Amino acid sequence: MIPSPPTAPCRAPLLLAQMKSAIGGSAWRRIGEVKAVATARMSGLSGTAIFASDVRTGRYAQRFTISVMGSSAQVYDGRTVWSQDISGGVHPLDATFARERAVTNAYLTRQEYLSSSSRARVTCLANEVDDGRVVERLFVQPVHGIPAVLAVDPKTHLLDSVTERLPSSVAVTRFSDYRELDDVVLPFTIASGSVSEPDDDYVANVRRYVFRKRADATDFSRPRQLHPAIMLGGATSTTVPLRIDGRQLLVWASINGHRSMPFILDTGGHAILTTGAAKLLGIRGSGAGTSGGSGAGTVALQYAPVFSVRIGRAELRDQRFLIINYPYEFYERGQRQPLAGILGLEIFERFAARIDYGRERLTLTPLAHYTHASGGVALPITFQEDMPMGYAVADGHRGLFGIDTGNAGVVILFGTFLRNTGLLHVYSKGIAVQGHGTGGSNAATLVTLRRFEIAGRTFRRVPAALTRMQSGSFSSWTEAGNVGYEILARFVPTFDYAQGLLYLDESPFAHEPRRVRAGFIAEKVVPNSFIVAQVVPGSVAADVGMVPGDSIVAVDGKPATQLSFGDLYALVTGKPGTNIRLTIVHDGKRRVVQLILR
Repeated sequence: MIPSPPTAPCRAPLLLAQMKSAIGGSAWRRIGEVKAVATARMSGLSGTAIFASDVRTGRYAQRFTISVMGSSAQVYDGRTVWSQDISGGVHPLDATFARERAVTNAYLTRQEYLSSSSRARVTCLANEVDDGRVVERLFVQPVHGIPAVLAVDPKTHLLDSVTERLPSSVAVTRFSDYRELDDVVLPFTIASGSVSEPDDDYVANVRRYVFRKRADATDFSRPRQLHPAIMLGGATSTTVPLRIDGRQLLVWASINGHRSMPFILDTGGHAILTTGAAKLLGIRGSGAGTSGGSGAGTVALQYAPVFSVRIGRAELRDQRFLIINYPYEFYERGQRQPLAGILGLEIFERFAARIDYGRERLTLTPLAHYTHASGGVALPITFQEDMPMGYAVADGHRGLFGIDTGNAGVVILFGTFLRNTGLLHVYSKGIAVQGHGTGGSNAATLVTLRRFEIAGRTFRRVPAALTRMQSGSFSSWTEAGNVGYEILARFVPTFDYAQGLLYLDESPFAHEPRRVRAGFIAEKVVPNSFIVAQVVPGSVAADVGMVPGDSIVAVDGKPATQLSFGDLYALVTGKPGTNIRLTIVHDGKRRVVQLILR
């Protein structure tokens, strides 16, 4: 967290003067650009990094080339921050928070805090012990920027670290091994890390610095997209089947020419293979990374190159996949082909993706050739990281929501938004539920919103999960929440990242999501049973004596080993009056119960 600054006066002017002198003072006047060429280590893998800083305008660039992972970059061109992920795709970071962070980072790049004409609030914080050393701390709040805390070595007066609060984490960049070079003093070790988003952590050791009197504009230009979309057989677009399995959106893709396998199509995700799928494909991972997601923790991962990803006639080549050892409940599909992983950002950065939930089909068109022909409403989308976000209104309160095709559940509202709007008090009662995502479980309370509005459409009595997570992506203080299947399935959405738009077309085939009518929630965490996680008081499940912890070993006489979570979900969301027979084991005793859906 970034602490609030005290109002009492401090020795900030003196400390800043000492910092300015320590790094070379007036010698910086003859420098327009500083470029650091470094070796770098990230997620257990080695490579190179180039850091460019325009010390006059505040433009900055970080470019990495890491073995196995490939190339990535983040560049501020003076107007927009451009992010290039390891797939080679590029998208802007243009949400309000991202723009405000760019203001602060440009301010720091210009070293404006050392100037007597600094347009920022600068004041002192209490000294702190960091890694066994006492450091002095300054709170810096540039105009229109986010706050940052600068830690300074009281002996050398050199910058020790910069701390910034991110939407769901805290980022710390550390500087050490300072050396004098051409009358200025610069760090030769730069390390970046964050508390709950460690997949971008790195340590860079500078091999040489390059100085320019005037900045080279090409060092701060938008990264060039690598590995563009390929359409096979002269096709201009391709349409392939989708499957909605337990409300999860699945698409089939061929990896390296092997037979197609099912993947979650996830605007909030990256290219991921389960360890089982990687083994089946003969793909071996390298590195030792970690990543977070909607769960409270992090997961271990490795990286692997993939030559080809093909969906219908659309193909991407030379991609980088994460390999994650997901638990059984993530990939299980009963007796059907197990889930192979996730496809996400790398697809949407290159193709306009039209998702027809009602007819269960996906159309991909290269963004360079896409023109939207239907008459749907265009919702502007923006990015603060990798997920598209758009504005929507929950019970009259407007906020920024992640548009998440990987969210197979209801609308999710986040803690800061709930507190700021008073909705946490309005919906003080609900049903406690547990969800799951990358990084583990997430807790929430299930309620029914009075209304939810998006792109000019109003939906009434919408199920929603209220979460007050303290870590993971659902803890974001800059977002109102997350929108997935519950809302998107009522439209035919088309994601157009090139134009920054989400088209929401009406469709006669669209339908309102089905409701669970059995009064219980179960998970398939082992092959031979479903474990009851939740029983709703007063429901049909409660009436027959079901309790959390019960094991459902058969449904309508069919063993649980032959059924997936999606199969069970289809049954418990059937028509009212449907009779379901469950074989349950409780404390070692087996019994059969009859549920009539209502």
